[in-house]
Amino acid sequence: MKTLWITALAKEQVSAVTITGIAAQYGLNADGHFWSNDLKNMAWLGVRDRLRDTETSLWVIAGSAEDLLPEIRYGLTLLYLSIRTERPDLSILWVDSDNQLSPDLLPGVFADVPVVASNSRLLGAKLATGANTSVKPVAEYRLSVHANPGFGVWFEIGPAAGQNWAGALFAVSGGEIRAHGVGPANILPQRCVLEYPVQGMQLRLGEVEYTGWAVANTLNAETSYFVKVEGVPSGFLFGPQAEGDEAEVRVVSI
Repeated sequence: MKTLWITALAKEQVSAVTITGIAAQYGLNADGHFWSNDLKNMAWLGVRDRLRDTETSLWVIAGSAEDLLPEIRYGLTLLYLSIRTERPDLSILWVDSDNQLSPDLLPGVFADVPVVASNSRLLGAKLATGANTSVKPVAEYRLSVHANPGFGVWFEIGPAAGQNWAGALFAVSGGEIRAHGVGPANILPQRCVLEYPVQGMQLRLGEVEYTGWAVANTLNAETSYFVKVEGVPSGFLFGPQAEGDEAEVRVVSI
């Protein structure tokens, strides 16, 4: 039997109970938790292993537009990125409790995730489809997060298989970059040599200003650029380091 995990953003049981009941009608097991808005102690880490578990077929996030405070948006973004290396195929469904959510209002990493109203007649079908459908992983780049209350939050970026980057750039809006490094993929480097490191670059994209760090180290599918971020950013961008005036970067809103 397929199992779904419910993340209820508000501590009211109506949506969670509704989802659980409908899931049972479609032959689905359901478990979950209420979101704890505690970025300082990284409360979101408490459910990371459950979402990494291959027994979980669908991650359901239930809440309203009012629930999406900056700290909650960032915590959900970190949780999402922390599981994507192990579960790139995990399906996700947003359940909207007030019929005001749309994909453009969600944190950027969830831009392609379907949204369904909690009172929609399609909710059961969406749950069943999500639990039985795998997501096709993005193959254009690598982006993940390593986090621990001891060593903080580190973003990891790098090219996909078969590609090389002549350097790397990571920039944040709102938060602050405190350290960076280069090393083997999927593990924070203990020691590294940085080629032409740059700190404190000021970038502007539209009306948004970013502060970026960069290195000139060549990266491939087995090597990554790691950046430690503090605070609560409102967005970030990343990509190969620019050789000219224009950079080809990915922009993620939070």
